[in-house]
Amino acid sequence: MGQNVITALPLLVAEELEIDLKEITVETLPYKASNAGNYTTWASGSIKGTWMQMRYVGATAKFMLIKAAADQWKVPVEDCKAQDGTVINIKNNKVLNYKDLLKEASALTPPEKPPLKNIKDFKYIGSQITKTNITPIITGKYSYTMDVKLPDMLYASLVRCPVYSGKVKSWDDSALKGLAGIVKVIQVDQIPEALNRNAVAVIATNTWAALEGKRLLKVKWSYELGKVHDNQSLTEQFKTEFATAKPARVYGKDKNAPFKTIDGPGVYEATYEAPYLAHTTLEPVNCTARYKDGKFEIWGGFQAPMFINNVLPKVFGIDSSAISVNLMPMGGSFGRKEKIDNVAEAMVLTKALGVPVQNMFDRTDDIQADFYRPASHHHLAATGTKNEITKWRDQYGITTFPGKEISGPWDSFGGVTNDLCYPVSDYQSAFYPVESPIPIGSWRSISFSQNVFVVESFIDELAVHYQIDPIKYRLNLFNNGDVKDNARLKNVMLQCAEKIGWDEKPANGHFRGIAVCPYGRSGAVAAHAMEISVSKDKLVKIHRCVAAVDCGLVVDPDGLKAQIEGSLVWALSGMFNNEITVKNGMVDQQSYNDYRVLRMNEMPPFEILLIAGEEKPDGGGEPSVPSVAPALCNAIYAATGFRVRELPIKKHGFRLV
Repeated sequence: MGQNVITALPLLVAEELEIDLKEITVETLPYKASNAGNYTTWASGSIKGTWMQMRYVGATAKFMLIKAAADQWKVPVEDCKAQDGTVINIKNNKVLNYKDLLKEASALTPPEKPPLKNIKDFKYIGSQITKTNITPIITGKYSYTMDVKLPDMLYASLVRCPVYSGKVKSWDDSALKGLAGIVKVIQVDQIPEALNRNAVAVIATNTWAALEGKRLLKVKWSYELGKVHDNQSLTEQFKTEFATAKPARVYGKDKNAPFKTIDGPGVYEATYEAPYLAHTTLEPVNCTARYKDGKFEIWGGFQAPMFINNVLPKVFGIDSSAISVNLMPMGGSFGRKEKIDNVAEAMVLTKALGVPVQNMFDRTDDIQADFYRPASHHHLAATGTKNEITKWRDQYGITTFPGKEISGPWDSFGGVTNDLCYPVSDYQSAFYPVESPIPIGSWRSISFSQNVFVVESFIDELAVHYQIDPIKYRLNLFNNGDVKDNARLKNVMLQCAEKIGWDEKPANGHFRGIAVCPYGRSGAVAAHAMEISVSKDKLVKIHRCVAAVDCGLVVDPDGLKAQIEGSLVWALSGMFNNEITVKNGMVDQQSYNDYRVLRMNEMPPFEILLIAGEEKPDGGGEPSVPSVAPALCNAIYAATGFRVRELPIKKHGFRLV
């Protein structure tokens, strides 16, 4: 899905196998129940999770090839070495090519645990490697799901209910009569397990007719609004929960202790809000399905194809072996394409029509039928001095869906679940779920994106309150105890600060901010520092942006830098301009016009520091997102004296230039 594993994973094999990366062909294994495993792409886990597996693949093949050569020469394997796709007899310099040893090597029993190379002997890992599929991507020859073409295939464009719980009351397709290419109009019912919406599908022989038919189709809906049905009622519900409800979870040193607020002299408090956010992948959600002889075949890009085989067979009354999935490259995902709503719709339609169907989402569908980053509401209170935090309280409200079920621990990472990166002697956080009127899902960097913004902004507030430099304050806090990744966090912060010249006086009218992120989900840590100026009419110009990232041992530096660059674009887009607003249970935003992605001319100058570890890699796809917002907001405070406690920043009149 754009995270460069098609280069990085075979690179691990090539390193141990002693061959050039160009000699490896990568094919995507189709997903079937018979070969099922944990097919997932999330949590920045591709490299971290397969680091040893891929190395052992290469090392196993190398060991068998060396053994085959040694047997042929009748010498000990210790007298042989692998190099550049050959086996060399180190005693007499005889050489055999791998290709000439394949038959003999294939007949050998693979070793249980072949020896791996010493990290200091790596030739490819950690070096500058060209992305292996870059040419077809930039020349438009790379095939994505929307490029799938099958014999007799039809196209479907669905009018989905704008309120998730709504139902189809009636529809009028008279305006479609005579429209060339229109085949049929079909109602698609909601499947609760798939989380799709009730809808009416326009089926056509081409994309234009399907989209035009959707525009002309008139559908009437029936629905009832819940207690929380817009942004204002959501904020009020959060406040009510904080004031009157018992927390769903309480975190602290004593997990059984009830949550206790703190008040009185010396308590510093602040309230923060973060909005719903969409994914808006460049390639909208889509997939193709074919039903034949009682079996379904799917084409699409999915972060978790196992959900298709785990959930949908029960819905359609078939065995899981009756569904096979052809995995395609994703034109972006960021969490959206772990859902299977589009698959369920496509399966309903292909079964009803008896021909392959491509289920297309246009940009409005993609935004208004998304699974959004949860909206959240935070109230923090603390006591302490410029050297320590003695008490910390965090009331954390987050939208959940469906109902008030807490979907998983990823709802509360980033300082809320006993994972605050600063030592505190008296720490408690309380978790308050509020039922969301719109579906929610994973969003790149999950709850770290909200919680790190809140925590790092509040830490900056405390530094200002105690009249101490924000970096010195953080160092004082770090030195009060040994929390997880303490030394690494100090290191990325100090290197980031040094690079931006924190201890030097900035240019006239320039101001700086900094923030750190302990991304415990993948094991990485990051920091961002910003140098900005703000005009009288609130135009924010980022003069410099520095990111320091410690992802452990770096496998593919260029790929990791691309992730960090993309994280900056992702984070700036979200914090400056973007929010999903809800009225009467319906999402307002429709396109890149009112849900705006950062433009080329708005991309600030940036510098990246890769702080490489020596033992193993950590995940790099998400850790560089969360610290962008607080670093910039802290700089805005330094420049203007205005504290941004509610995102997006545009709500307060600021614009990025």
